[in-house]
Amino acid sequence: MLKWIFTKRKQTAELKFQREWVKEFQIYHERVREYWIRYRHLEEIHSICGFEESTRVLDVGCGISSVLHFIPGDRYGIDPLAEEYQKLYSYPAALTIQKADAESLPFADAFFDVVFCSNVLDHINDPGKTIEEIVRVLRPKGYFILTVEIFTQKHKRDPAHPHCLLKSEVEQLISGRFEKVSEYESPWIGLHNYVKGNCQYWNRELILIVRK
Repeated sequence: MLKWIFTKRKQTAELKFQREWVKEFQIYHERVREYWIRYRHLEEIHSICGFEESTRVLDVGCGISSVLHFIPGDRYGIDPLAEEYQKLYSYPAALTIQKADAESLPFADAFFDVVFCSNVLDHINDPGKTIEEIVRVLRPKGYFILTVEIFTQKHKRDPAHPHCLLKSEVEQLISGRFEKVSEYESPWIGLHNYVKGNCQYWNRELILIVRK
């Protein structure tokens, strides 16, 4: 019962944000692309992964403003609130978006060439199980692009962010499962702030490109 209440509170907070964000994303679509290029190294990711129209790509916890908008490929997104998001936003027809939890991905083993998980790992219930599922659905030598806000010390956050992850904890989650290709740290500004022209930041986010 307590887990259900916790999950419900978390999803309510996330849905509230997305309801407010969807209109801004539709207006500032190109600013979101710019953010991905400037702070999340999208051009470097594109160069390393070599996206083509046939590349199978998954975005775990895709939300509304998924990176899938900005890359080619056979593109899939999952989110536990996908059905609610589809009431708020018309995703491009080329994207396959479905309701699912990150800890139980509804895909066959080794199905994807590339998996993204962007600003999601600290939102979900079980980061370890999520990484295990990503390993399972990613083909051998496939790429995993992880973006996550990192902290220098532990503290309690809010219902939408049940985890406060240190860099060492993130590295432990991928250790033994992936080979590191590239690593970046960027200011944690946030899309909502960036599209409004506010580039102040108080934290960092880690961007990892790793290979299975």
